[in-house]
Amino acid sequence: MQEAYVNICGVPTHIMTWGKWIEESLDDVKEIAICITGNPGLPGFYTEFLGNVYRQLNCEMPVWVIGHLGHDDPPSTSIREVPPLAGNDALFDLEGQVKHKLKFIEEYVPENVKIHLMGHSIGAWMVLQLLKNENIKKRIQKGYLLFPTVERMVESSNGWVFTNIALPAYIVLGFFITFFSRLPVIVRIFCLHIYFWLFSIPNHFIGTGLKYSKPCVVEKVVFLAKDEMAKVRGLDREIIKENVGLLKFYYGATDGWVPVKYYEDLKRDIPNVDATVDTKKIAHAFVLRSSVQMGAIVANMIMENKLNK
Repeated sequence: MQEAYVNICGVPTHIMTWGKWIEESLDDVKEIAICITGNPGLPGFYTEFLGNVYRQLNCEMPVWVIGHLGHDDPPSTSIREVPPLAGNDALFDLEGQVKHKLKFIEEYVPENVKIHLMGHSIGAWMVLQLLKNENIKKRIQKGYLLFPTVERMVESSNGWVFTNIALPAYIVLGFFITFFSRLPVIVRIFCLHIYFWLFSIPNHFIGTGLKYSKPCVVEKVVFLAKDEMAKVRGLDREIIKENVGLLKFYYGATDGWVPVKYYEDLKRDIPNVDATVDTKKIAHAFVLRSSVQMGAIVANMIMENKLNK
């Protein structure tokens, strides 16, 4: 695995790759798998999942993940800094994040290379938006929408909790996060160990958890989530119908962000859509506890849709 902070749209962006690095020649590559994260968009949460995807694909297809703008600060030694949220809404909102992914693909993926595009949670919504760009659409071999928050987010049970409880609480929580970020690193790590133990989260995510506890990161994560609640409303049926052969939906059976009813409505409205409901009790945030299982599932999807099966 290789990683670096690459300037995309003028902002340091965390990129991780398995196989070819983004700046290596892809002359001998016909297909590539790219993952757009959910929110928070920290690639560190996806290392186990995508590493397993890469291995399941026999280490033959490059696998890349791109984080969201502002969700991952570069090291203090970096010559570039992430701009503040204030005055830069257009960089960090949904539209800005889609433009960011568009720029990444156009800059680093040759037009002759087919893309298996994975989108997790709000990343699935971004995949649909990218398909509206003909230059991107013609490169897509298949789009895999995993636990897809592509409609009625605010109407879901988690959307209600976020809007009515988490957002008001953030006024107070913001002060706690600032206080927590100023504690000695050893104390923050100890607190995270306790939190991870209580919620059965593997300790190898401690480093990523420390990044997620920065006030400048949290405010951008919350800002994007608020934008999702406001803009991810009705399902864009037309873009799905136009690209039905390119899309694979994978829904959770007990997903607080995406009720099974959304799957049922999609199948009723677009009967020929390729959509599946999970049967393994995998949670929406599968990267925390079910990375190996989802890695195998997604790798199988990719194998079924490869150019040369």
